[in-house]
Amino acid sequence: MAIDINIKIADDRNKATLTFSDETNPGSKIDLTQAELEDLIRVLGIVNWSMADGKPIPDIKGAKIKPAYQTKWAIQKDKDTTGTLLAFQHPGYGAVGFVLSDQQTKEYTKALQKSLKIKRSVSN
Repeated sequence: MAIDINIKIADDRNKATLTFSDETNPGSKIDLTQAELEDLIRVLGIVNWSMADGKPIPDIKGAKIKPAYQTKWAIQKDKDTTGTLLAFQHPGYGAVGFVLSDQQTKEYTKALQKSLKIKRSVSN
């Protein structure tokens, strides 16, 4: 059974109405504020992550990525590991982050430095 999900943003942009329907149900609606929608997105992400537990993570090479621009970000020590937490405020998903091991931090730093060198050489 396929479920159709439609989303409509109110004219004043203060709420979004989600409508769920299938062949037996003409439609159930729920109105969400932006904060409630952000919480739903966060919770759905956790559910998705839990359902994928143990499955291999798909390769990122060749993946279609919609970049987030001008985000607010922070770097801090992860409280559960000795790694570094890189967190940012994604406009579509809210606050997200990932933990880098010390080795990954070194690789990440090298990659960013290489990117800066390439940009400098292209702009000169």
